[in-house]
Amino acid sequence: MKNQPFRNWSVVGGIIRKDLDILLVANRRRGNLHLRKRGGIEWTPPGGVIDQGESAIDALGREVLEETGLKVSTWSESIYGVTVNFLEQNMALEVEVFEAIDWTGSLLINDPDGIVEDAEFFSPKISETILRDSPVWVRDPVLAYLNDEIPYEKTFSYTVRFDKLGHLMVEHKQ
Repeated sequence: MKNQPFRNWSVVGGIIRKDLDILLVANRRRGNLHLRKRGGIEWTPPGGVIDQGESAIDALGREVLEETGLKVSTWSESIYGVTVNFLEQNMALEVEVFEAIDWTGSLLINDPDGIVEDAEFFSPKISETILRDSPVWVRDPVLAYLNDEIPYEKTFSYTVRFDKLGHLMVEHKQ
C-alpha cells in the first residue's frame, strides 16, 4: 500500500438542531479499508465529500438536501474541524463542520449514493448512545459540541494505525 498515491479527502459536515435535539443520519458502510464493519450502520451528522470546483458551503447544502430533505438557507462559520491521518492507507481526511442557522423542510432521504438509510433528531443523551458505534473521530467532536466543550483551537486531530493483529488503533493528538 505504500506505493499508492497520497489521497486527501475534503469533507463537510452539518450540525442541525431542533430545539436541543441534533440531527443524525444512519450510514450503511461498505467496509472499505478494513476501517468499518461491512454492512454496519454508523450514525453521523449529515454531510459528505466536496466535489471538484465546489465550495464547502455549496457541498454541504447539496449533501444535507440529499441525505435529509432539509434546505439550509444560512450556515454559521466553521464551528470545528477534524483531521484524520490514515498512515498505512496513505490517506488523510479533513472535515469542516458548520451549524445550520436557518433551515426548512421535512425529513426525506434521497441519497443518490445509497448510503444514508435513516435520519432522525435525537436528544443529546440518546445521541451519546447512538454515536457509540461511530468512529471516534466522528463521535468525540460531536459530543464535545453537544457538551459545549469544543477546544479553543476548534480542531480535533487523529492518527489511525493497525496493530499486528489488524486491530484499529486511533490516537487523538492534542
